[in-house]
Amino acid sequence: MPTLSTDSAEGRIIQLSQTTFWELENSKNMAFGTDRQMFSVDMTCAKCGKHISELPFQPTGDRPVYCSECNRAFRQTRTPDRNDRGPRRMFNVNLNCASCGQAITELPFQPTGDKPVYCRDCMQARRNG
Repeated sequence: MPTLSTDSAEGRIIQLSQTTFWELENSKNMAFGTDRQMFSVDMTCAKCGKHISELPFQPTGDRPVYCSECNRAFRQTRTPDRNDRGPRRMFNVNLNCASCGQAITELPFQPTGDKPVYCRDCMQARRNG
């Protein structure tokens, strides 16, 4: 929990951060920032035996717990990065946008003809509208 302090020069209340070591080391890897609740634990990694003192979840004891390095290594071997799949395949077409009539020459899919095809601007407007 953050500590509040008074700024003596202007009498303002300021918040002092109490960032944990784990947050400093892993904040760039967390999907939703550093305001995630951390649980203090005294466990060892089920794979490498490294001591674990904090986890972003409360362990239940029915599953093994792994350190951040072992978790990261497992995720990298299991889920390829989206950018590692290579360039997206594009299809050359000669169509007009079903909404505005603009010429469409390239699509990231092969149109089947049973659905209307929209240009980028019209498709974005349809998604947001």
